[in-house]
Amino acid sequence: MEAVTQDELIAVQWRPRAVPLEPVGMAVRGAAAGVLAERLLARDDEALARLSGVAAPELLVILGEAGELPWVDGAVYLGRDAEAPALLLPTTHEPSAPLPLVERALLARPAGASGVSWTSPPYAVLIDPPLLASVQAARPILRQVLLAWRGGP
Repeated sequence: MEAVTQDELIAVQWRPRAVPLEPVGMAVRGAAAGVLAERLLARDDEALARLSGVAAPELLVILGEAGELPWVDGAVYLGRDAEAPALLLPTTHEPSAPLPLVERALLARPAGASGVSWTSPPYAVLIDPPLLASVQAARPILRQVLLAWRGGP
């Protein structure tokens, strides 16, 4: 097997999509994640249970039907493209390289590689700054879990 050199790697740029994907989720980082948590906590428990999500420090990834996703300034809304079913992609952007190849390259990354959060697909793909976040462990949102993530009552 021949080694791949840095010169042989393809740089992938993200460009606007001609037709946005239908949102199936959203990702929010930093202070905006706290705003999202507050918006979610304002909902009743039944509305929360219609959404699922995963969290890390200063990151929330929420999955659900488009009409159930709240609006938050700074959110990246995520959609699925049939050409890369293991990825949740920004609804408004697409890679410059063929999407199946991008998916294959992202799935081939070793666990713990730089910029990878968690270890198993499907992945939420964030592009600014780059981050892959596994949503495999997404569970229905529970008020007590969201309160604990936020840091208290």
